[in-house]
This record gives sequence, C-alpha cells and structure tokens, in this order.
Amino acid sequence: MQPVKPKARVLLLALVAASCTEEPRGEGLSEGLMGSGGTSNGSSAGSQGDPATGSASEAESGDAPGDSGDEIKLDVAAPMTGAGDGGDGEVGCAKADFLFVIDNSGSMEDEQQRLVDSFPGFIATIQQTLDAQDYQVMVVDTDAAPSFGTSLTCINGECSCEPEPQCCVSLCNEGAFGMPPPPTCGGQSCDGFEPPPEGCPTTLGAGKAEDPLFEDCGFATNDRFMTSSEPDLAAAFECAALVGAGGDGNERPMDAMAEAVGPLNQAGQCNAGFVRDDAILVVTFITDESEGGSEGTPATWKQALLDAKGGNEDAIVVLGVLGDTGLAGSQCGDEQAEDAPRLREFADSFSQGQWESVCAPNYAPFLEAAVSVIDAACDNFTPEG
Repeated sequence: MQPVKPKARVLLLALVAASCTEEPRGEGLSEGLMGSGGTSNGSSAGSQGDPATGSASEAESGDAPGDSGDEIKLDVAAPMTGAGDGGDGEVGCAKADFLFVIDNSGSMEDEQQRLVDSFPGFIATIQQTLDAQDYQVMVVDTDAAPSFGTSLTCINGECSCEPEPQCCVSLCNEGAFGMPPPPTCGGQSCDGFEPPPEGCPTTLGAGKAEDPLFEDCGFATNDRFMTSSEPDLAAAFECAALVGAGGDGNERPMDAMAEAVGPLNQAGQCNAGFVRDDAILVVTFITDESEGGSEGTPATWKQALLDAKGGNEDAIVVLGVLGDTGLAGSQCGDEQAEDAPRLREFADSFSQGQWESVCAPNYAPFLEAAVSVIDAACDNFTPEG
C-alpha cells in the first residue's frame, strides 16, 4: 500500500484475556467459535461472544478481565524431569513466549492510541491468567526503519510530514523521493534530528526496545524483550508496543515474524533467547494490509514457525487481526483495510489458529475465546527433549 492511506485502521494488541467462567480442562475449545481445523472465522468470534468464554455484552461492560474471581489459569506442570521422552515426564507448559507483530504504517495511528488506553488491563490479564509465571513478551514492527510517514509537503525548502516528529527522523537524515534532506521539518531545524541508530533498532524483526524516536524503553534486562520479572511491565510494554505510525507503507509482517523467531533468535543476534524450547509460542499479528511486501507463501510462513519450535505445531498458537473485506458479512469497507486472504489462510493452517477482523468494533470476545485455545496448547504441551 502506498505511504498515503485513506483512513486509519485498527490496531489491537491481541492478548490473552481471562474468561468470566472457569471450565474443566479439555473443554475450552468452544464448538460455536471454532470452525474446521480449530480456527474461528472472524465474524463469529468478533461479533457473537460465547457462553463458554463470556458474552460480548459482558466484555463491553468495562469490567477488567479476571475481576470476577474465577479465572481460567494456564496449567503449569511439576518440574519437568525427562519431559518429552514419552516416559515419566509431566505434560503441560511452565513457560510461554508471546510475540506481537504490529503494523507501524500510517493507517494505524488512532488504533495504537486505543491500545495505549487498554494497556493496564491487558497487562493485568497476562499476570492474572498465566499460572506459568515464567513468560517473555516481545514486540516487532513491520519495517526496518522509519519513513517520512503518511504525507509530505515541502515549500521553499520548508517541509512538514505526518505523523510528527517520528517522520522527521528519516526525512531530515535521508530526504525523500530523491530530494536531499530539507533544512527544517515541522518547523524544527533538521540539525536536531539525529540519524536512527544502526543495528538492532533498525533491523526487520528485531524486538522493539525503543520508542519510535529511538529513546530506550528501559527494560529491566539487556534483552530486546520483556520478562515476567519486569518491575513495571505495563510501562515497558506500552513503550514497545507504541510502534508509531511513521513506518514504511510497504509493510512486511510475515517477514518480520520469520526473522524474529528464526535468524534473529540465534546466539549473539538481536532476539537471542526469546524462543525457548520448553515454552509454548503465541504469535499475534495485527495489520490492515493483505500481506504487504512479505516474501513467500502461507506454507513457508508456517514452516518458519514450525522450524522455530522443532516441528511441534502443538506448541504454537497463532492469532491474527486482519482485513476481511472480501468476505460475506465483512466488517471492513474498501477504504478501511485490504482484504487478506493469504493471512487468513496462514492463521487457518494451524490447528491452534484463530483470526478476527481488524475492523471489528470490539475485540474482547475474540480475546476471551483465545484464552481457551492457549489453555489447550498449554495443557497438551510436552517440551522437546
């Protein structure tokens, strides 16, 4: 999609939400929400709610998930001596790795603000829902470096762009459309905009440990992801997940995902240590694009996750928030989001994959339904070994 987009679209941090009603183990996958292969169609999950996970009206009431006192808890196993060898090892997850791939193009600005407003409740839901208190959370965006944003106007050498000031970082250091950097951007001297740092901060798929102006988010560790030991996880997560709306309009969400869990997860690389052999991996991607400039196919994207988890599909949960423009009953108009059939195919290819329309007015039913999917993955998880 071109850098100038017709309308801002929805960003959601698709995060695990606690159910209002506790269920027996093994009954978390609601037949009413799950289609063939265990995936939901976006309209049913996003619009109907479900008696097993809480209705849409309950989700809209404003009560924080988990406040009712009855919470769905992800199972945590006893110490896993020999787990995975088919012998005496326990089955169940003690660790979880959450990867969020967030579109940072110009069409996502308003929705990122909605995300900020919801952060405290979302973070509380993670802490309240997971019995496995050893978890890691990483955010990546969908391009490798900042762009000049969604619009650019230059008159007599004085330039302005949107959204400021993020777009000025690139404009003042690299110029645009073959033009040299202007003397000013948004009324400020370009001398005040330092060039973006090299290395991980501008590497596609690297965890976000800085805000869009490259100010350090201050994670407690030296890693490019957060852990359950973060003193103020809400603040750290907010800094990372506000990826800005000045990114390249040619989004690459699947490329970013594959890089994040593959090459960049190796020793000495940007995300080293994020994907752990003894943890389930929950990948959430959010975009209003078809798939942007990502290379490959749904099959190769899936293989990238399988490779990261040693071929164990049961250890992977995929949640997508994407365009449904081409479907009957779509919640998106042509100017709201691009249809994303290949991203839907990717999510549907996983036995524990679900997706929701990026244009849904309320994501709570989808998130609550996702708890049962992650809970089932945790119940059935056996680490490789």
